[in-house]
Amino acid sequence: MTKHSYLKFCVLLLIIAGCEEYKYCIEMKPFSGGIERKLICSGNFSDEELECIAGLYENRINRNTFSGRFDANLPKDAGGAGFYTSFMSNMGKTTVYSERFQGDDDLYIKLNQINQGVDQLIDFVIGWLEYELGDDPNFDELHEFCDNNLRRDCKNFLYYLWLEQILSEYQDDVQEEFGMRAMHYLLERDYISQKEVPLLLGGSEKAVYNFIRRFVAGKMGYSDPNEMAERLKFLSDEEHLEQSIERYIPATDLYKKIWEAKKIEESDPNAEPPETGDILSSVLEEAGFEFNLFPPTYTIEVKLNCDSVPYTSNGRWDGEAQQVVWSVKTNICCFNIVEAPSLPTYFYCSWSTPDKKFQEEHFGRVILIDEDLAQYCIWKENLDEGKSKEWDSFVLSLSPGEDLEGRLNAFRFSVDQQKGLNAEVSDLAKELRELILAGLKAEKENKDDIKTQTVEK
Repeated sequence: MTKHSYLKFCVLLLIIAGCEEYKYCIEMKPFSGGIERKLICSGNFSDEELECIAGLYENRINRNTFSGRFDANLPKDAGGAGFYTSFMSNMGKTTVYSERFQGDDDLYIKLNQINQGVDQLIDFVIGWLEYELGDDPNFDELHEFCDNNLRRDCKNFLYYLWLEQILSEYQDDVQEEFGMRAMHYLLERDYISQKEVPLLLGGSEKAVYNFIRRFVAGKMGYSDPNEMAERLKFLSDEEHLEQSIERYIPATDLYKKIWEAKKIEESDPNAEPPETGDILSSVLEEAGFEFNLFPPTYTIEVKLNCDSVPYTSNGRWDGEAQQVVWSVKTNICCFNIVEAPSLPTYFYCSWSTPDKKFQEEHFGRVILIDEDLAQYCIWKENLDEGKSKEWDSFVLSLSPGEDLEGRLNAFRFSVDQQKGLNAEVSDLAKELRELILAGLKAEKENKDDIKTQTVEK
């Protein structure tokens, strides 16, 4: 069996075996003190993983099924964090659900990982080029280019890749534009010329290596690569490239460090030296390019019961079941340097539940729903205990048929009244008044529209 046939056979076995799959099915139902949560796990979960999940729940129904009641903080059962919060008022309540699954949303760390990975890789490349070309009088020019321009541009390239993979989940045809942006980036910074674009898009291996030799020679000040043809022979094809790297690796500090560690681990001062291929893999892994051909697959399905249609959500509303439904299948990226390149899976939902009886009793109809009721509940939540009681007493004194607008416009908290209505002080009741007045105004406009339509008929 040839080398290429063997590799194809191994890949086929991997495809048949498949990658690891993990599936989380979550159902949630709000109750008066929080939310009930049921989790069913399926796939390649180990007993140890399931034991960890079981420790987060009150009940373990069977090996893969768990349930429990939670208040504000949801269990970190699917590699993330979640929150469930309700804000109450006499006009009703508003509820917010927010949860992240898998991945990491710390962009600062992600960017640092990219920077550190590129720095390690470029340091290795500079050392290798110095090993082959360091005695050339013009090598300093190549060294300066790699240490500055190439280092910066590699980071920018990976930023573009990362951004493209994020945006591709939110809009179509992103890959085409970012491919053009990447090509423009290379053209603008003289990595390639317009005539060389077809070469890189579909050129032969020989043509690509010729381009690399011309590029390296140019950065060293040679207009014709033939001037240093013998020195650049290590960049003539894949075989010479591999041989060059294999010669260089034993001279690196990393090689010596790994060999010493191996001697200690094996308690043998004469231990065999490490394989150069293993060292190269270690360099790539430390740089963040650890390759995983078949990364784990995570499927996350969530169903959340709501007693009214959400006013904002990134899920799908199932009116028949009165649920918001989410379903996402995702992979951990095969390159750690851009691990979880897209933002982590994130679900959110907010809905308001008006107290119909209370609003009708004091205003004649339901006047606050959805975002307006949410703003009312959250604003009232920020009042201190004294002002909250004072406002509730005022609202309880209102009834349909009286001059609601006049009474609302005249209301001030006692602390504001003491300072004078015209004083340059914060009007703490302004937001609450305006929300209710807007609801009353909408009612009046609806009635006026009905009267106008009747007259026209």
